[in-house]
Amino acid sequence: MTTRILLVDDEPQLLFSVSEFLSRVGYDVVPAESGAQALKIVVESPPDLIISDILMEEMDGFEFRRRVAALTNDSIPLIFLTAKSDLQDRLEGLRGGADDYITKPFEPEELEARIQAILHRVERTRREERRDLERLRARILSEVAGRLRKPATSLMAHVNLLLSERFGDNEDEEARYLRSALEDASVLCDLISDLSWASGDAGAEPVLKRESIRVAPVVRGAAATAAKLAQEKEIQLQISCGGLLSGVIDGTAMTRVLSSLLESTVELSPPGSCVSISASRAREGGLEFVITDGGGVASDDSSAGDDVLDHFDFARQVIRGHSGRVSTRMEEDGRHSLVIWIPGRVAKHIGQRK
Repeated sequence: MTTRILLVDDEPQLLFSVSEFLSRVGYDVVPAESGAQALKIVVESPPDLIISDILMEEMDGFEFRRRVAALTNDSIPLIFLTAKSDLQDRLEGLRGGADDYITKPFEPEELEARIQAILHRVERTRREERRDLERLRARILSEVAGRLRKPATSLMAHVNLLLSERFGDNEDEEARYLRSALEDASVLCDLISDLSWASGDAGAEPVLKRESIRVAPVVRGAAATAAKLAQEKEIQLQISCGGLLSGVIDGTAMTRVLSSLLESTVELSPPGSCVSISASRAREGGLEFVITDGGGVASDDSSAGDDVLDHFDFARQVIRGHSGRVSTRMEEDGRHSLVIWIPGRVAKHIGQRK
């Protein structure tokens, strides 16, 4: 599979020449003329490696790297390719999380060699992580298999009892056993869902329990998770969601997604700013969740995104499982937003009206 490289530079000539060279030596190069454009690419189709300039308008390379780290849990290697050659600049870049720092002018062959060295290190690290994951998965599967036996055995006993029709006309007794059977079935569904998270198949869709629910508790739950971090940074959290807004979604999975993205946005935003999360009916139908940062970035925060829940890959899987999509946009005030769209009919009420 061809390695996909995102190349970010606001100089068209250099963007073209470097893209041409890397394409000739076998890489799939995606060019971007700004940090904002590059962020959209990272959200929609993450690359294997990023090469970025530092001196760019609107969003410089340092800010771009911190935003990428927040979105991906620092999982994409990045090389700075820049004219900033002072020692202090190089130290800031490397201490800020860059995997390499190359100054202009440069030799294309050296760039290729450094790319290969980084990709080799990344692959070696991923092999080690896969081995650790395999061992962890084996323990999880063994534990879940043990937990499956009890409800499965109980469910079979209740069903067999129902089939044998030993209740006569005692409807209350029959209803009690039916409730017990349903509870056991629910436990089995939860354990099967746990198995899906432990499967380790990056391409697999998570098992979702989609049902018609109110959206406000999902949004409030995500905000509650990020509230402590926001308080520590003196960041104001704004929540906007109509109390009667509802949709057919997996509330638990979507809360987990919104929590992780909101926490990373708070981590990324400067102290004293305002971060917002909202849910509303989308113009094209369905639900729209919007998370907007506080503008700028937190200074000297090279660890942004280290605590993002299960990486951004999980969010994409859940959103894809809802047949939705995620994108970024720049607001009129210069702040950046993550936009999640979930298709489907959006109801005003749940249940029967009195």
